[in-house]
Amino acid sequence: MGEVLTWHPVHLGRRSSRALVAETDWWVTIVHRAKKASSYKGTSSKAILHQYDFLGDFYRLTLGPELVYSYGMWEEGDTLESAQLRKLDHHAEAARAVGARRVLDVGCGWGSLLHRLVETHHVKHAVGITMSPGQAAWARDQHWPGCEVRTENWFDHEPDGPYDAIIAIEAIEHFAGNTMWRAKRIARYREFFERCHSWLLPTGRLSLQANAWNDRGWLTSLVLSPEQLASTGERGSGSEHLGLRAIQGGVKNVREGLHASRKVFPECFLPTRAELTEAAGGLFRVVETRSDPADGVRTVRIWLERAEANRARGAELIGEGAVSDILREQRTALRFLREGRFTVVRMVFEKR
Repeated sequence: MGEVLTWHPVHLGRRSSRALVAETDWWVTIVHRAKKASSYKGTSSKAILHQYDFLGDFYRLTLGPELVYSYGMWEEGDTLESAQLRKLDHHAEAARAVGARRVLDVGCGWGSLLHRLVETHHVKHAVGITMSPGQAAWARDQHWPGCEVRTENWFDHEPDGPYDAIIAIEAIEHFAGNTMWRAKRIARYREFFERCHSWLLPTGRLSLQANAWNDRGWLTSLVLSPEQLASTGERGSGSEHLGLRAIQGGVKNVREGLHASRKVFPECFLPTRAELTEAAGGLFRVVETRSDPADGVRTVRIWLERAEANRARGAELIGEGAVSDILREQRTALRFLREGRFTVVRMVFEKR
């Protein structure tokens, strides 16, 4: 079993000797833990290459200069670009990353958050991990001071020292594959929370954003009408009746979800807030949770407009069929968000 012993107190800047010794002793204890054996590491490299390297050539035409491929945080008068920066700032502040020594970005994409952390929020060293070689190469080519980009799966991550904060924006959708079984998903999310718990300093925080099904779960989210989803609450009354029209609509929704899963987001599955809360139980205290479907609606609407405007160029890059798949998926996502089938969940976890 390997040991991580490369971290050295000189990386910590001006700290008291007593504090340095205490933190060093704590970290040496943590890194000697035995890693759990597992053959499953979430979305495969092949699927990541399709989603972010192949389709990414088209997405980069639509995302704006920051290349942020996640939902923004909107206020009145915002552009997509300003909404994306507000989202990055929200997570930096929620994770207490401002002015931190070391921060980890899980699923760092093209590195926009890493750059923002160092340049705007005065983080000394920001580490980003992505499984996309194309994204990692692009971010490294920017030569941003204080930013380190690693091409690796979070499962294989071996930090050089503890982190003050961890941020994961729309990455956890990749961690459970496309399993429909709730217990298996929770077990896989649990492993991620265990890793984060071991990587963080005491009382460190994890700020997480995810596409998440309605609190009723994935199947109910797909088959119930928008009116039923809005009126039944998390557990529902147990008396929902599905007429012929609702059944037909549910079949259509399942078909659209399967299309997106096969063509655009292979090997991905959305969690629910309850699943994430359960998976983190005993390891983290949930200090903030919010559902922001309107942010998803506004973001996807702009993405869709830009995708349609860049359709011809996109066809030259990735082919007309692939562009059509993206447009179909974005139209479906927009409808699902408006109908309350899934939402944008933002949660902040503090290490116990």
